[in-house]
Amino acid sequence: MSNCGAFSLLSPLPDTSINYVDAMIALEKRVRSPIVDGLFYPQEKARVLSYMKSLGLERGKGGLARAIIAPHGAWEISGSLAGAAFASASGRTGRICPSRVVIMGPIHDNREKGLFLSDSHSFQTPLGDIPVDQQATEWLESYSPLFEENDIPHLHEHSIEVLLPFVKFCFPRAAIVPILMGRPRVQYTTILAKALRAVFTPEIEKTLFVVSFNLAKQADELAALDMAGQCVRFFREGRRSELCEALRGGKIAGCGDALVTALLQSGLVDTALPRLASDSVVSTRGEEGKTVCYGAFSFV
Repeated sequence: MSNCGAFSLLSPLPDTSINYVDAMIALEKRVRSPIVDGLFYPQEKARVLSYMKSLGLERGKGGLARAIIAPHGAWEISGSLAGAAFASASGRTGRICPSRVVIMGPIHDNREKGLFLSDSHSFQTPLGDIPVDQQATEWLESYSPLFEENDIPHLHEHSIEVLLPFVKFCFPRAAIVPILMGRPRVQYTTILAKALRAVFTPEIEKTLFVVSFNLAKQADELAALDMAGQCVRFFREGRRSELCEALRGGKIAGCGDALVTALLQSGLVDTALPRLASDSVVSTRGEEGKTVCYGAFSFV
């Protein structure tokens, strides 16, 4: 496992063996290093490519989803569902091929509050670095003071990281806009929804929205399975408003539910049909003995 959250920086040397200007340029190129590679997913490029092949993922072949919802568990548990979610969008080529992936994840540390953008220049994956769309980041930051350009939460959170190899594999030329949400609050969800609509409506054809979401996490196994079943039913039947209300009211309480709510409230998927990217739902006993459920969804 790599160093937890360390930036990949080249520091200027005290002697004259390195050009000072080159050293400063290198210093300014901030790269967010992986923290769960080798634990949640393979570190080696060959193994990641082999895994993608085993899922049947192919660049340029698949669905045309505008937005997807994928789980952030270890690949051995929920990787096939993440693959199904990305497959539902991987057919987007030509003029609708995403040049930008807005990827949103929850922060598991409940002490963090807010909406956190990244000031890294790129995020490292086994398949190569993914550039951060700095212009879109600036647009969001200027929209509301509730957005904070702060990499500290990003350095210690895995919910976005575990999906990045799928982004790089399916859309190798795309940049990312990583957004983390701390402890959910209504004002954060509302502002995120409004900002997404304001910033990305003109860019909709070249943008893919990805929400990192585990659809239930409950101490009571039956309650978790019931929530998962409700979520699947709403997607299968296209009941968008009821899904939004259930997420907003806590009837479906998952890890990242406020982000799914923000996407629904943004209006960006109003003309897209909610779909199951996979008919499967996986459940497991996670941390603190809670039952965690995973699914894969899309808006086409």
